[in-house]
This record gives sequence, structure tokens and C-alpha cells, in this order.
Amino acid sequence: MQTSWGDQSPVIEAGGNVSVTYGLDEERVKAILMEQLFRKLRDSSFAADERERRLLEQQLQAVSAKLADIEGSYEEELARRKAADAVLEQLQGQLPETQIEKAQASLRQGDTAAARQVFHAVAEKAGAAVALAAYQLGQMAEGDLEYAEALRQYKKAVVLEEDNPEYLLAAGKMAIDMAEYKQAQEWLEHLLDIRETRNEDVDLGKILNLLAAIYIHRDDYRKAEKFYLQSLEIGKKILGEEHPNIATAMNNIALLYTEQGKYTEAEILYKRAIDIDEKKLGADHPSLAASLSNLAELYRKQGKYMEAEPLYKRAIGIDERTKGKDHPNFTASINSLAEFYREQGRYDEAEPLYKHSLTIRAKIFGKEHPCVVTIMNNIALLYKERGEYVEAEKLHKNALAIYQKINEGENSETAIMINNIAVIYSYQMRYTEAEQLYKRSLAIRRKVFGNEHSDVAESLSNLATLCKEQGEYHKSELFYKYSLSMRERIFGNEHPSVAMTLDNLAGLYGK
Repeated sequence: MQTSWGDQSPVIEAGGNVSVTYGLDEERVKAILMEQLFRKLRDSSFAADERERRLLEQQLQAVSAKLADIEGSYEEELARRKAADAVLEQLQGQLPETQIEKAQASLRQGDTAAARQVFHAVAEKAGAAVALAAYQLGQMAEGDLEYAEALRQYKKAVVLEEDNPEYLLAAGKMAIDMAEYKQAQEWLEHLLDIRETRNEDVDLGKILNLLAAIYIHRDDYRKAEKFYLQSLEIGKKILGEEHPNIATAMNNIALLYTEQGKYTEAEILYKRAIDIDEKKLGADHPSLAASLSNLAELYRKQGKYMEAEPLYKRAIGIDERTKGKDHPNFTASINSLAEFYREQGRYDEAEPLYKHSLTIRAKIFGKEHPCVVTIMNNIALLYKERGEYVEAEKLHKNALAIYQKINEGENSETAIMINNIAVIYSYQMRYTEAEQLYKRSLAIRRKVFGNEHSDVAESLSNLATLCKEQGEYHKSELFYKYSLSMRERIFGNEHPSVAMTLDNLAGLYGK
């Protein structure tokens, strides 16, 4: 079912000029986005498989981002409607004139159905207009967050006009959203070749940013950093040093630096992004909350708890005021603070936050939704650290059972849950059971990610620790060295996980 964006009439401005609103204003956009949000929340509870669940979660994030910037969302959809109107004008002669005129009139009143019918009719024909119609159908589908249909139409447009930059960029972006990374890379690299010869900087920045996202997915941080930095410099030239988009770009690079353990560089960028957001967006904007939370996470990783806590609380305050306590972003914020408290052993402060987040998410998503399972796992980790192993094991197993029920097959999330149960067994000296689960988790991660991934390195390190605890020092050394070399290749020599593995290896040699 397609979303209708309104039915308002054109507005007559002073002087008699007609300004077409296409049935849109900011309040109407906000209402439709809220409708999409809760429809996606409902659908995500009934996802048929892992791929569908991840797609729905991406769409939920997209809706949240649109809600965080209503003005921008309104302008984006208005531009999409205007473009569709212009294309309808170009299609004169492809279909009966009355059909085109009816579609234009309906579109200007806020109804996109007739325009879609025209585009579908043209897309089924032959000739130069087919690609243009398919692209417009993709644009409308993307606006309604119907990603699978959008990608289908973009693919058709690209096949028909393989050197069209506009089609390639839209198709590449949507392929990333649909996790079709290989196809996305092919389209974007072809587009990069085209753009570099034409020297069109705006689109070049977008291409580089999207390619960086692909390389992050592959744990290739060096290439991702290269593309992000190039994109940032292009953005600064076009938008200036203090545009909100520049703050977003800085956040992306800072997140990458955090993953690499480049904490000093990450902190500088986070603080700069916060300054821009406060100056340009105000003290109560969701983008500012995200930047504050990211900096808090960085301080948490460094053990700077005094600096981190007020940032977490400030981010939570912004999310509560702008989105309310029943919004998914608010539950994510209080979950982050709970994780912060748990890490410090402040269990009595962490537990009520976890349970509050669990209650809200269960109410919104239902009790058998993956984001509910995530909180169950976090509570189980808290129980484990308090030494309440029976309760922790029960909760982990319950979470795993729910996850396996709503997803076919095993995936990266399943591997995490199995690994957590193995840790509990290891703490209880149930080594045989722990080893079986660690190996099962490792096998899943290799199947999902291949042999060269940070999650695979973590599994190898866990097996090394288990072997050390059982006195199997030679096997432990092999696992630690394998994990160490992998982490050095992925993160570089200065990453905290590399330091931790070296420390574990030194402890082994001490034994």
C-alpha cells in the first residue's frame, strides 16, 4: 500500500500568483512520517527472515532521521513532487494528453496515484522515456520507504541508461540500503569514473561517502577513511566549514576513528560536530543528541566516566523533549546509559534503566522483536557480572530461543548470543560446553563474514582464553597469535583490541 501525502489545494499567494504545495506542509509531512514509523514498527514484528528484518530496521532509522529534520524532509518531498511534475510535462506525446493532464492536476492536489499510473504505463513501453519513468517510480517508492520497489525501478533505469549519473547514484545508494554491497560498489565505481572526468564535486562527495560505507561493512577501515576524508574536504568547499552536513560528515569519520582506536582524533571531530550542531541547529536538536551520545561513548571506551555521564544524560534529555519517552530513540539512549553504568559495576542504577527500556520496546514492538531481545541480552550480561549465573543463562537462552523463532537460519546476532552463553559456561568452569558453543559461534561468524573480520578475531581470542584456563597453553598461543595478526591487519597496531590481545598473550607466557 502506497502512502498518501495529503490532499490540500494549491495556495494563492499575494499578487495572484499560484504556489503549488502538492498537498504538503511540514505538519502533514510529520503526520505521514509518524504513520510510516508505526507501520514499520508493526511490520518489523512479523519479519519473515533476517534480510527482511534488517531492511525494516534500516527503514525505521530512515523514518527517525526524517522526523528529526521535518523542514528538510518537507523540502525533499516537495522537490520530489516538483521533479515528477516536470517529468510528466516531458512525457507529453507518450500517452493521451488528457491522461497526462489529469495526472499533473492530481499530483498538484497531493495525490500521487495518477502520476504513478502514468510512469508505470510509460515504463512498460519502449524508447528513451522508459528509463526516466522507471527512475521517477523509484524516487516515489523511496519517498514512501518502499526500498525493494525503489531498487527494482532504479535497476531498470540503469540497465537502460548505464552512464546516467543521476540513475547510478540513486541505484548505488539504494543497493547499500538493501545490503547489495557488491552491486552498489560496481555502480558507484562506474559513477566515480564518470564524475572524475566531469569534475562535478557535489556528486563526487556523495559517491565517496557511499563507497566509504561499503568499505566499513567489509572492515576495510583504511579505504573507508580515505573516502570519508575526501568527501569531507569536498563538502567544506561547497557548504562551508559550519554546515550541519559537515557536522554529520565529522561524526562519520569520528565513529570510524573510534573503531580504529584513534581516540584523540575522534574526540576533536566529535567536539567540532557538537559546536556546529549547537550553533546551527540549536540546543535541542536530535542531531546534537546523537553527537553528544557518540562523544560519551568515546569517553566510556577511554574510561573517562566523569566526562561521559553528563553527556549521556544531556542526550537523553534532548531525546525525551523532542521525541518523547515512547520513541525508539529514547529507549536506545537510556540503554546506552545503562550499559555505561553496568560497565562501572553500578548495577543498581543500570537495572531499572534496562527494564524501563525493555518495557517500552515490548510495548511498541511486541515481546518477540529483535530489539527487545537485545535488551534481554544486556540484562543477562548484568546478571552474569553480578555472579547470578543461573538467571543470566536462563535469560540468554530465552533471548536466543526467541531470536531463532523469528529468524530462519543462523546469523551474526545468533553468534553473539551463543558466544554470551559460552562465556557463562566458562565462568562456571563448564569448559566442554563452553568450547562447543565458542566453536559454533566462530563457525557462524566465518560463514557470515568470511575468515578476515573483527568478530572472527573475537571468537579466536575467546577460544584462546578458554584453552589457557584449561592449561592447553600451546593451543591458546596459536589462537591468540591468529587473533592478534587479524586485528593488526584490520585495525592497525595501535588499537585497544590489539593491546588487549598482546596483554593476554603476555599473561599466557607468564603461566
